Amino acid sequence: MKHLFHSFRLPFLLCAIGAACFFGGCEKKAELSEGPGKPPSATVAVAPSVSPAITPFVLPSPTEAPPPPTLTESPTEPPVTKAPTPALLNTDTSTVTYLVNREYPLPEDFVPENLITPDVLFPFSDTSIDKAKMTLEAGKALALLFDAAYEEAGLTLYGVSAYRSYARQYTIYATNLARYGAAHANRYSAAPGRSEHQTGLTIDISCASEDFLLESTFADTPEGIWTAGNAHRFGFILRYPEEKEHITGYNYEPWHLRYVGTELAALLYETGLTLEEYYGVPSTLTREYLDTTPFIDTAAESYLSIYTQYHPE
Repeated sequence: MKHLFHSFRLPFLLCAIGAACFFGGCEKKAELSEGPGKPPSATVAVAPSVSPAITPFVLPSPTEAPPPPTLTESPTEPPVTKAPTPALLNTDTSTVTYLVNREYPLPEDFVPENLITPDVLFPFSDTSIDKAKMTLEAGKALALLFDAAYEEAGLTLYGVSAYRSYARQYTIYATNLARYGAAHANRYSAAPGRSEHQTGLTIDISCASEDFLLESTFADTPEGIWTAGNAHRFGFILRYPEEKEHITGYNYEPWHLRYVGTELAALLYETGLTLEEYYGVPSTLTREYLDTTPFIDTAAESYLSIYTQYHPE
């Protein structure tokens, strides 16, 4: 029996040692597969094969710049600003927004209603004369404009020339035509019926530093700068702006204010449009035409009487 026991002991020991090695290796693999710092689990069986490592997705931190767009993305196009649609042409003299120029004249007998003398300063003493008058609505708005210039900026504005009748404008234009010719007359004055001054909605303004003259240098004075930036608040526009001569047909006049009401004045100020552009009717008269064409009958006796004053025989 003793010999038999010894004959079975060796194989048994070899089997026991093999089993111990097998289970010990699996436990070691289980320990390596767990995260760092975690105690090994002796009770969980782990498959002998190990899965390949997977790199986790990490969101970019808030401070990181977003990735550039791919080639398939189309760039964002800026919004297209469309020019405003021209308004229906207004020549109704019962409104304050009607158009008057060389191509849309007033009749000879037109006289605006409700002419008053605005409560503003003039550089002359007799304020009962025509050039100190405006329509009631425009005159009240002008007083508010002048008051605001003084109260807000300490500036004093003066009215120089407002309403002019057809007859008065005829004399001014005919005199310029007789003395200097058509080119000068059409650049610096309006023919009768074609002047905004006949509307009673227009006034030329100035200041003491300009000696109350109507000069382009008014634009560079504190008074001119303030007026250009604030007139629209009271319903006025600078009727003949700079670099729009080819549209209005008149030279730049920073002193020339036209009343059109606060709504239209604000729109024209914000868009930079002239009345001609607003109505879609820019001047069609070329410079060559204006330099050679009088807008009155030069054979008329009324003109010849003026002409002979400057060209006596």
